[in-house]
Amino acid sequence: MTDDPPDAAIDETPIPASPSVPAAPARPPVNPAGARPGMNPAEESERAGHSVRSYKMAISVGALALGWTRQEHAPGGAAVVADREVSPLGRLGKMWMVPAESTLAMAVVLRPPLPVEEADAIWLLASLAAAEGAEVASGIPTKAWWPDLVVKEDDDAVVGAVKAEIQLGPGKVRSAVITLRLDLVRLGLGADDRNELLDAVLSSLDTHGAGLAEGAAGVAAAYQSRCSLLGKRIKVQLLPKGETRGVPRGIDRMARLELESPSGMVERLTIDTLRAYQIV
Repeated sequence: MTDDPPDAAIDETPIPASPSVPAAPARPPVNPAGARPGMNPAEESERAGHSVRSYKMAISVGALALGWTRQEHAPGGAAVVADREVSPLGRLGKMWMVPAESTLAMAVVLRPPLPVEEADAIWLLASLAAAEGAEVASGIPTKAWWPDLVVKEDDDAVVGAVKAEIQLGPGKVRSAVITLRLDLVRLGLGADDRNELLDAVLSSLDTHGAGLAEGAAGVAAAYQSRCSLLGKRIKVQLLPKGETRGVPRGIDRMARLELESPSGMVERLTIDTLRAYQIV
C-alpha cells in the first residue's frame, strides 16, 4: 500500500472456566478440509458466537474459508484468521502490500437469504463491516470507497480492502466468503489489538447481516451513508474495455454505482464491469 489516497493510486493491474466447574479438556488442533498437506494445523475457538479457525500460515484466508464451506459445510458466520498469507490477493488479483505483522487478515462464511440479483450487496456488507469495525476498534473515523476499499475519513488513506466470492444456487445465493484485510498501523493499532478488531468486525457483520432477511436495501443505504466517493467527479475504465465519466450519486440495492453524466443521465455501474477509476 502506498501513502497516496485511492483517487491517485487505483491499481489497474490485474482480516475462564468457573472455579466450581472443571475446565473442559483442550480441543486438539485440527487440519480441516481445504488445508494443504503439511500446512500448520488450525486452532479452533469461538468468539461472540462465531466459530473461528486460526492459522500461523495460510495460502490465503479466503481459500481456507472456501474449503471449509465446500467440503465441511461451514456454518454462516464461521471465520478464518491467519498471521501470515502467502498470496493475499484482493479484487482483480490486486496484492495486499501491507506487511503481515501489521495486518488483520480474516475471512468469513456467509449464507445470506438474498436473491441472485442482489448478490453483489455482499461486497457492500463486507466493506461496511470492515469500516465500522475499524472505527470502533481504533477510534479513527473511516469511510467506504466503492466497491472494495476502506479509507480514513480525513485524508482518504487506504486502511483496508475486501473481497467477496459468491456461490449462486437456483435463484438465490447459496453461500459467500468475504475476505477482509485491515492495516493495523494506519489504524493506530498493534498486533495485540487484532482480537479486539476481529470482534468489532464480526459484531458489525452480525448487525448488518441480520437485515438481509428483508433484502439488501438496508445494507445499501447504510453503505451509501458511509461512502466517501459520492459527489466526486471520476473517470471510469470499464471491463472488458471502454470508459465513462461522471459524478457518483448513490449506491443501489444491487451494489451498483449510480453515475450521473454531465448531461444529467444516470448510468448504473456493476462491480464486475469496473476496471479502475480516477478522480478528475
